[in-house]
Amino acid sequence: MQRPWLWWLAVLVPLWLVFTACAYWEPVAGDGWGNFAYYRTFEIGITSLWNEAVGGWKSNNPRAGQLLTLLAYGPHVWHVVLTPLAELGLFALLAAIVRGRWPSLRRGDDLLLFVLIVALLGVCAPQFGMMLFYRPYAGNYTHALALNLLWLVPYRFAVEPDHGPRLWRTGAAHDRAWRGVARVPVMLALGFVAGFCNEHTGPAIGGAAALASVVAWRRGALRAWMLAGLIGFVAGFALLIFAPGQNLRYSGLATQASLLHRITARGVGGNLWVIVLPILTMWPAVPAIALGLAARRTGAPLTRTQRGVLAAAAAGGLVIAVTLLGSPKIGYRLSFASNALWCAALASWVTDRCTGGWRIAAAALAGATLAFVLIMLFVTYRAVGPVGAARARAIAAGPPGTTVVVPRYPIDRSRWFIGEDLDTGLRDRVAVIFGLARIELRD
Repeated sequence: MQRPWLWWLAVLVPLWLVFTACAYWEPVAGDGWGNFAYYRTFEIGITSLWNEAVGGWKSNNPRAGQLLTLLAYGPHVWHVVLTPLAELGLFALLAAIVRGRWPSLRRGDDLLLFVLIVALLGVCAPQFGMMLFYRPYAGNYTHALALNLLWLVPYRFAVEPDHGPRLWRTGAAHDRAWRGVARVPVMLALGFVAGFCNEHTGPAIGGAAALASVVAWRRGALRAWMLAGLIGFVAGFALLIFAPGQNLRYSGLATQASLLHRITARGVGGNLWVIVLPILTMWPAVPAIALGLAARRTGAPLTRTQRGVLAAAAAGGLVIAVTLLGSPKIGYRLSFASNALWCAALASWVTDRCTGGWRIAAAALAGATLAFVLIMLFVTYRAVGPVGAARARAIAAGPPGTTVVVPRYPIDRSRWFIGEDLDTGLRDRVAVIFGLARIELRD
């Protein structure tokens, strides 16, 4: 590929533009109404964020992602500017995890890997648009996954020391210093935040870091920062699991049955379905799998490390799916992390298998799929954006005790958009939040 950085720009610029437009148009909906109303009374600052964190831990959603969600409903810059960048960063982190190095703008195979990850996740994740732009999902699950992977990347790089620039490398002397004291507080703090992100991803992400640490120990390369990161992760995860708010969320749903009772009550078929459902969502990846199988004889054999990483990514997604057996609530948003790891592993395998003409075919498949995903996102949010903005203005400006009439969304629920949220009991709760007598929908 001639001048691969130009091809990188041809991919990254449209991605960023579409993501920015969708973030700008994304309407207030669902759980977002409470966050939207928050700013009618409070201003964001260190004190208010701390109060929200403590209050959430004690009596509501204790996850770190809940603060990210609250920030996203503040000044528009938090969502419109930072969300697209964070999501591009997530795709780069997924590529780094499966490759053992950062994607390079000088490598065409890295570009193919990146595009395949975005394209496959776009058609496999059942709620892809919502996971990117519906702020309660993005904050609690998508950005949280990015924080998990950001913490995991140094462990991944540590088991593949000869593959290009590492996260910490700035010169031999400085790298030696980092091996001593400087990394320890960074990884301790980052590990705590990563552990405090999500209950269902903790065992898989923490287990992957622990496995990498064991590999490093067997090679005589175990470092203090690895242990510090694991200690921080365990502490954050424990604080999340044992938060008092866990017993109060969803009207105390978690306390209505024990973990064992919850699993046995589903029966064998129900538990199997919880595990199999995320796997079934990967069916749109069949063409990519077929392409990789057809080209398997042209690519170089995978190294032992590559096979191990792909197996670990696949197993990590499965562990996340199995962990959901203990969850009091099941939903596609909880399988996003599994989809992300599986799509990254599959994209890496296809990229390695395809050479020559097969690589051109893989690039065409990835490009066409990505174009479809971006068009669907743009068209969907362009249609609902003005309607959502009008609804939010009318509800926020409605005089107390009055009835406010707002238009319905022109697009139903899909993998791209949450759909009409005010045709359920939520409508009455939103009316109460904003002091209205009633909210009515017009066609």
